[in-house]
Amino acid sequence: MNILSLGEKIKKLRKEKNMTLKELAGDRITAAQISHIERDKSHTSSELLEYLAKQLDVSVDYLLETKEMQSKKLTDNLILQSEILIKCNNLEKAEEQLNEAIKICYKYNVLDNYGTCNFLLADINFKNGKYSEAVMSYEKALHYFIRNNDKEKLYKCYLNIGKIYLIEELYKGAIFQFEFAEGILNEIKIEDVDTYKDLYSKMAYCYIKLNNNEKSLYYINKMDEIDIKNNPDEELNAIMLKANNLLNMGEFEKSKEYFKKALEILDEEKNKTELASIYLTISEIYKSIGNLDKVLEYSQRVYDIKKSDEDEYMMKSLFKIIEVYISNYDYDMAKRYCKIALASSIKNKNRLNEYKILKYYSDMYKAQNENVIAIEYLHKCISIISELNNKKILADLYINLGELYSNISKDKELEYYQKGVCIYKNIDII
Repeated sequence: MNILSLGEKIKKLRKEKNMTLKELAGDRITAAQISHIERDKSHTSSELLEYLAKQLDVSVDYLLETKEMQSKKLTDNLILQSEILIKCNNLEKAEEQLNEAIKICYKYNVLDNYGTCNFLLADINFKNGKYSEAVMSYEKALHYFIRNNDKEKLYKCYLNIGKIYLIEELYKGAIFQFEFAEGILNEIKIEDVDTYKDLYSKMAYCYIKLNNNEKSLYYINKMDEIDIKNNPDEELNAIMLKANNLLNMGEFEKSKEYFKKALEILDEEKNKTELASIYLTISEIYKSIGNLDKVLEYSQRVYDIKKSDEDEYMMKSLFKIIEVYISNYDYDMAKRYCKIALASSIKNKNRLNEYKILKYYSDMYKAQNENVIAIEYLHKCISIISELNNKKILADLYINLGELYSNISKDKELEYYQKGVCIYKNIDII
């Protein structure tokens, strides 16, 4: 779609219909006048516009549409296409579309869309790991969102800049951005509680990294307060009670509305992945401050919501649960969860996860002074890591094996120590 002046539109339409200047002019005006209009050298009256629109089989509104109006529509469409491309992970094509839209926005002063284009470009750079470029584009977008008081997009900009600083371990800068985001959230009062929990979990994580346990626990408590206030079961029960009372009173339409709300709650597919990510972050915070009971609680929450998916989040939660039970010397429970994790790893053909679980078994049997069994599991680990060709882990395993043989066979102890050291030397660790 080209952005055209009135004269350019008339000329384009005339040529598409294979009309001469004289044919378009008819008995109404002269061919010379049409030529002047097509070159934007003269203005047209409303009556003449109606005549030309009829001759060219278009609306008067189309002819009157200014370049600014056309550029807004065109960039709206380019932005929508780009959003679809981003969701389909076709980032290169999306970036191309957005750069085209930015040129049009800049040329025709379409400020609203200029901000949105920069925001989407920032998202692309974020996904591609180009963090400096992403921050720069988010900051450009912020200028326009502040100007238009678009608080929802302002929140997203501050949140994403904070996420980038968090990845780069710039925790003070991240908190600064998250505090801006929190202020906006409090103004617009978004109803999605997971949005608050996600933000608070990130703030808590930053504070724990800055050794500020008090502030970290403050934000963890805020998340717990949200959980208490937003119990979906209680909400569902209340809605069903209202629906049944209205039904008994003969208020059928109102009753139906409440039953529909109950159905929406029951049918709603929660964003389990986002929730799992939040809970894993919280468990990591509690691990940092040595509260293993809370690590277990939040890891168990992740496992409960993701066990049907058998994805990386489920595995991460299982690893954390296993580690807590091992730390508490509760080897029976640790082995129970190892069994679940191992079955899932084999089913999904994830050899690295399979290795990790076998290593847990080896460590537990070693702690229980059952070194022969511990050695068997280490050999299984070595077999997997050899396949995966991870030299560093393989060297570590040989050293571990040497330690286990120290009270069994001095020859084997020396053999495996030498294998480990040899690999360390080859990969320049020693």
